[in-house]
Amino acid sequence: MPDATLIQAALDVCELIESQADEIEQQCTMTPPVVEAFDRAGLFRISTPREIGGLESDVDTVMGICEAISFADGATGWAFTQNTITGSYLAHIQPEHAKRFAAMRTGAGHFAPLGVAHEEAGGYRVSGNWQFASGSGHAEFIGGGALLMRDGAPAPIDADGKLPLVGFFVPIENAIMKGNWDTMGLRGTGSFDYEIPEQFVEAGATWNISMGYAPSQTGGPIFDIGPQAYGSIGSCAWALGVASRALHEIAEIAKAGRTRMGSPALRDQDEFQRDFGFHQTAVNAARIQISTVYKQAVELIQNGGDEAACSDAVRQSKAHANYVVKEVAKSAVIFAWEASGSAGMRNPSRLQRCFRDIYIGAGHQVFDDRGYREAAKTALGLEPALF
Repeated sequence: MPDATLIQAALDVCELIESQADEIEQQCTMTPPVVEAFDRAGLFRISTPREIGGLESDVDTVMGICEAISFADGATGWAFTQNTITGSYLAHIQPEHAKRFAAMRTGAGHFAPLGVAHEEAGGYRVSGNWQFASGSGHAEFIGGGALLMRDGAPAPIDADGKLPLVGFFVPIENAIMKGNWDTMGLRGTGSFDYEIPEQFVEAGATWNISMGYAPSQTGGPIFDIGPQAYGSIGSCAWALGVASRALHEIAEIAKAGRTRMGSPALRDQDEFQRDFGFHQTAVNAARIQISTVYKQAVELIQNGGDEAACSDAVRQSKAHANYVVKEVAKSAVIFAWEASGSAGMRNPSRLQRCFRDIYIGAGHQVFDDRGYREAAKTALGLEPALF
């Protein structure tokens, strides 16, 4: 059951977020009052395992919180969601190291293998440059993904199929933050570039990067769906929040009498009513869809499903996430913006911001159409890709 108290705590912050949204957009990062409100309410910890100091919220609670915050402001919702996703990665490192990072306010990072991790006794010597560290403006630890180097050369794929890719965390003061976030949409996410100069990281503060089913070291079966699939729960809720806000904004514009010379008022037009009802229904159905698909995957893992079945369930959930973000949420926002006429073009406009935010967010690599192809392969008798 969703935690109504936590969801209400998120709703209680939304008025503050709305009042700070313009400043967040101008500063390109979350403002201190919003960060402090999230911290006081414990919301940054919703996706961190309970045994290392987090709240380990269930699927519906994560969705409810991330959607509510994203309805208030898409950029804040995105940054907050990525912060919480970073907390879920702690489930995959050794508990003594995970507890140290979980005690910090929140984390950020970019976990594509753009750095290098030279294998040494007891750990790795890591370094590299990354971009898109959403929520890094207020993070206290940061991570990266790296290619495993062994004896000066890239390590091969293990015999068990494990990819030579390492994820790791370091305190934020060990990184060089470079800014460079000035974009069309999701402007307030603080998705800054950063460098991690060469430094040693103990093996316990690292994990093997996997894009699929990945049993965790701490926490319940929700973390075993793997960091990428887990992250899609909040990211889908973000998209639904932005889409719901766009539909709310166009409804308000229609009720205020939006019309075009020679045509009936927008809200009286049969085609607009039909299309609005369609997108409203699609968004509401998508909320049920994501909740159902991800809970089914978690339940399968909890009940001891074999690795092949669990892996396929994770692939299917990621395909559903792709569909919800790109085909449902994005389509709803486009409909609302196109119906708004000049009201959606002029500044300031929350609807225009929804339009800009959904285009940037839906372009994230996680929502690549490859998700559909990988989900199809088992049914077609093909071997899914390792990465």
